[in-house]
Amino acid sequence: MHEPNTIMKELGYLGLIPFVVTALLAVADITLFNLSGQQMFIAYSAVILSFLSGILWGNAIDHISHTLSRNALILSNLFVLLAWAAILQGHKHALIAIALLALGYVAVWFAEKLIRQTEGEVNPKGYQTLRGRLTAGVIVLHGLVMLI
Repeated sequence: MHEPNTIMKELGYLGLIPFVVTALLAVADITLFNLSGQQMFIAYSAVILSFLSGILWGNAIDHISHTLSRNALILSNLFVLLAWAAILQGHKHALIAIALLALGYVAVWFAEKLIRQTEGEVNPKGYQTLRGRLTAGVIVLHGLVMLI
């Protein structure tokens, strides 16, 4: 049986696969299910950014008495709205949508790191390092798709 930290890492890295596949589809200009690789990349990116926003929400709920809780709740909703806007604009303004999503990832990573540091959270062990690596990989892939 896998330990929770192992499952967290495995799922985190497996979550990069759709980014890589849709980025390759975008680079190769291949459509799938009548969608371009770029459209699929934007949609998946928006879903994952929304998922990460939920982590901020959960963290805020867990520490509701903390002064940053209110800010985390508001930020989590703003990031979801940003992701939704990217989906809505992705077909006409893909470059802007991808850039906004990339900025959203940096902002969520930074907000989560700041909140965890302020709250003195160190568990699960290796989480912040994992999040940093995954975020860096996602940003690189966003940059790649923006170049095409």
